[in-house]
Amino acid sequence: MVAQPFTVDLNKPLVFQVGHLGESYQEWVHQPIVSKEGPRFFASEFWEFLTLTHWWAIPTIWLPVVCWAISLSFQKGHTLPQLALLVVGGLIIWTLMEYTLHRFLFHIDTKSYWGNTAHYLLHGCHHKHPMDGLRLVFPPAATAILCFPVSSLRLFISHIMTVFFIYCSAFICDMLNSVSQLTNPDS
Repeated sequence: MVAQPFTVDLNKPLVFQVGHLGESYQEWVHQPIVSKEGPRFFASEFWEFLTLTHWWAIPTIWLPVVCWAISLSFQKGHTLPQLALLVVGGLIIWTLMEYTLHRFLFHIDTKSYWGNTAHYLLHGCHHKHPMDGLRLVFPPAATAILCFPVSSLRLFISHIMTVFFIYCSAFICDMLNSVSQLTNPDS
């Protein structure tokens, strides 16, 4: 008996179906469905709602955050030329990060169930349904969910680096003390 290849039912929520495509996922996801209506991702109304974002939501949410951060930097004593340099530097870094994520993460070949599912959620839906106007930008709800682990990781790494630099400083001071005692035995 020959097993039939898995096919996606477009009338059902897609997210947990695409993982079953296995090695044929890459071919499937790069055959676009051009339609004004986007597909349903989840059976749950709550989770489905969190995947839909109008384009204007991004500047509405993030411009006040950016303005607040700039004003906070100004209050802490940064000059206008410094702020301009920081904003331009931030735009350049964001552009490079966006390109790197898009080139090396969003376009990886996946074959596993969870790899296909994650890829479809993060970027594959953009290739499969390029005209879906409510899924062109990353949802703010997902950003809020990701902020906690990313911020926690940043704090963890900064604490490790602080401990590392304190340890290195103590080691250097100890070495300098040892060298001074070896070169000046009378002191």
